[in-house]
Amino acid sequence: MKSEKLYEAWKETRRKVVPSENFINKVVNQAYEYEQEKKTQSHVMKRLIDFVSAHPFAQAALIAMGVMSGFMRMFVVIITILNNGDING
Repeated sequence: MKSEKLYEAWKETRRKVVPSENFINKVVNQAYEYEQEKKTQSHVMKRLIDFVSAHPFAQAALIAMGVMSGFMRMFVVIITILNNGDING
């Protein structure tokens, strides 16, 4: 019973809340800023990170690309050493 009375009192106080005069302008401005932010590079990067973290296949592909990149770097160093005969060459 007591909790119902508290809830009803809370609902009544919430009904009496009047938004500020520029509430609508603030909401519209925030929506516009959000739309502009979606077009920025940081938003694209966030979406890419979210996609990779949510899909195991994307994670495996990213790891595989990193491994391939490492092997390619080692391959270039080895070929350079074999062709020139020394590292400082």
